[in-house]
Amino acid sequence: MTDSGQRSDPKFEIEDELDYLFANASPNPTREGCPPREVLLALSRREKPIGDPDYLHLVRCSPCFREFRAIQQAEKAKARANRLWAAAAAAVFVLGVAGIWIMRPYFSTVGARLSSTAPSTDQAATLDLRPYTVTRGDDRQVQAAALIMPPGRINATFLLPVGSEPGAYDVRILDQDLRVRASAQGSAAIRNYITTLQAVMDLSTVGAGDYQLALKRDSGEWQMFPLRVR
Repeated sequence: MTDSGQRSDPKFEIEDELDYLFANASPNPTREGCPPREVLLALSRREKPIGDPDYLHLVRCSPCFREFRAIQQAEKAKARANRLWAAAAAAVFVLGVAGIWIMRPYFSTVGARLSSTAPSTDQAATLDLRPYTVTRGDDRQVQAAALIMPPGRINATFLLPVGSEPGAYDVRILDQDLRVRASAQGSAAIRNYITTLQAVMDLSTVGAGDYQLALKRDSGEWQMFPLRVR
C-alpha cells in the first residue's frame, strides 16, 4: 500500500542507539509502501505475531518507525496514571526482600550446592537461515517456521542464506517492541560452500517466547528472522 505522503511525522524521544539508527537510516519522504496507521497501532499493541512481515517494514522505513515508537511512548505516558498500583507493588517488594533477608543463610547454602553441580560450558545451537531466502528492496522473506534457541549462554552457529557474504556481522535479538534483549558480534566464513557465522550470545536474561533475530553485515541492511526461545 502506498501512502499519499500527507501523514504527519510524529515526534518521539530517542531513548537508545537503536531508536537513533532506525529513525534516521531509511528516509521515506513520500511514505512509499507504508501501511495504514491502524497497522502501526496493532504492531505497537503487540496484536500481531512477532513473525509478521510488517515488523520488517519498520526497520526499512524511518517515518513508520518514528510513528510506531511515538504511539508506544504515548501509551506509556497514559499508564503513568496508575502509579498508585506501583506504590502498592513496591510495598510488596519490600516485604519480599525482608523475607529473603531472613532466609539468606538457607539460600546461600542451597546456592552453593547448585553452583557446584551447574555446567560450566556453553550450550551449542545451530540455526539454519537458508530457508529464509532474502530478496532486495521491499520484497519479503520466504515464510518459514521460527528458529529455535535455548536460554542461557549459547555458542551459536548460523548457516546464512544463500548469497550471504563472509565478514563481520552484528547479531541482535529483539522483542516485540524492537528492544534489544541480547547482542553479539561474530565473523562469517564459507565452509563447505555455506556462509557460516559463529557468535557467542548470552540469553540468560531472555525469557521464553517469540522474538526477532536481526543480522547485519558491516554497513549493510538488517535482516530479520522469526525466533523462539524455549
